[in-house]
Amino acid sequence: MALDRDEFITEICDTVGKKTSAAAVSGASLETRVRNYLNWGQKRIAKHYNFHELNKYVETAATVVDVKRYPLVTGTNNLGLVRPKDINSIRLIDSENSRKLDRWHYRKFDRYFPRPENYTGGRPRIYVRYGMDVEFYRIPNAVYTLYIRYPQFPTPFASSSQESDFNDKDQLVLTAGIFETYLALEQYNDAKIYWEKFIGQLKDSVRAEGDVDWEPEAEPHGEFTEYSSGEPWADPYGNVNDPLYGYSD
Repeated sequence: MALDRDEFITEICDTVGKKTSAAAVSGASLETRVRNYLNWGQKRIAKHYNFHELNKYVETAATVVDVKRYPLVTGTNNLGLVRPKDINSIRLIDSENSRKLDRWHYRKFDRYFPRPENYTGGRPRIYVRYGMDVEFYRIPNAVYTLYIRYPQFPTPFASSSQESDFNDKDQLVLTAGIFETYLALEQYNDAKIYWEKFIGQLKDSVRAEGDVDWEPEAEPHGEFTEYSSGEPWADPYGNVNDPLYGYSD
């Protein structure tokens, strides 16, 4: 059975040797402060790796005619993502020409298209993430459905009975919370011990994700494919670096 928030807090306070009611100079109880440390710990986990349970998708996002910029989460024409960490892919789906959009770095995009409005609208093929917004090019000329895959940050602990979003990782979340608590209490020797435990458990969790089904594709070395220099007639590229290039009988 998974631990809930209050069970995590009790375990953390027991480990660091403090009562949950222990008060800081400000008057805040350790129980209240550990909630923050626990949230920081599980966010640290999410920053390291995109675990399956926090990889989400949205299939209800859509473009708006003549609008190029869309907030990820909230605001006018937002895409409706929840606690997004990044974007893995965006597919534009319609009955004519569905496609996966290419992600460009903003510097590259700004170099080639400094003013996208100078171009006619159309079916987008490029997107750029900048801050918490996404821009599309070409600027959409119609309503297109967007399928978005993205990794999430975990839900912050709020209610006493709330469990972590991470599947089968209570030990990892607990260790992360203990580490963050020791750091906050400036008990650095203990923090170092739990940092090493945390890293070991984190590596175990990543390894448990399993292999990815992929097929490597070898690329030729150099500008041209390899042909024997004594067989220029076999080279369809007309390799000018071949010593016999252009030779005729």
